[in-house]
Amino acid sequence: MKSHILFNVGFAVVFFLAFTFILSLYKDDFVQALDSDDYFPKDATLGMNACQNWTEDVRDFNPTEVAEEISVLMYHRVVADDDVADIHLDENGEMLSTVITKSAFEAQMKLLHDENYTTLTAKELEYFIKGDLEIPEKSVVLTFDDGFKDNAIEVYPVLKKYDMNAISFIITSAIKKYDQDYQASEYQYFSLDDLKNTCDVFEFQSHTYNFHKREKDHTPYLIGKEDPIVEKDLQASLYNLEGRNQAFASPYGEYDEENIELFKKLGFNIAFTTNPVSTEIGTNPYEIPRKEIFPSDSIEDFKQKIE
Repeated sequence: MKSHILFNVGFAVVFFLAFTFILSLYKDDFVQALDSDDYFPKDATLGMNACQNWTEDVRDFNPTEVAEEISVLMYHRVVADDDVADIHLDENGEMLSTVITKSAFEAQMKLLHDENYTTLTAKELEYFIKGDLEIPEKSVVLTFDDGFKDNAIEVYPVLKKYDMNAISFIITSAIKKYDQDYQASEYQYFSLDDLKNTCDVFEFQSHTYNFHKREKDHTPYLIGKEDPIVEKDLQASLYNLEGRNQAFASPYGEYDEENIELFKKLGFNIAFTTNPVSTEIGTNPYEIPRKEIFPSDSIEDFKQKIE
């Protein structure tokens, strides 16, 4: 009898350990399954086309000094200095490369403003690359990836203050139907209200529907999944965006030739990478480079990136 009980206890322990091991291997999949009910529906629209009409206009700058090349800057999260928490730090206690403080961001935007920089829309950038638009020598494109809620809380007021615009590449499945109280120490994304309240400054474009993920061997979904599956994901994001396909940014900045052909098929006019060099007339419109702004960047570093 005792041996039978010991066998059952032993079996239970082994089963528990085995299940824990399997769970650790597939943790991301379990989390996705648990969170899937919270995804923004594939068959719903974000309802913001009317407030994005300004992005279709191409300004006639008639500049006295014409740009030959410009910088496209890339940001992710911007948090108030007092809100910096463990979630924003790496194992060494340093700021994550994708997070900068609001004070640093405001200083950067003030510099652009004081130096009379012009922020371009995605369409104006496309026209410049194709040689169809002369833009001021001091021009720049601001981009934000993922659609974090802090972009609405911290970034939007700064851009509004300095009369600037930016491109926001959103993971459309992450958009929340109902607003949430802002918590800087959490991973929060734009709500529908956030989109509505910031769409006069942010130009919203696709960062996939739900493919900002990696396979178990770390291959990005965009490359690792079969083309028809990737196409369905991008089509879902475009449906959410009511057909807004001016621009696309690949998650992690990784893509392949098949992806580029798919971008063309779906009607995207331009696509962005994370190659940190300048953009010039003749740049491949589906491989537009971007210079990431890091938390360690001084204002002098920033100046070098925009010059």
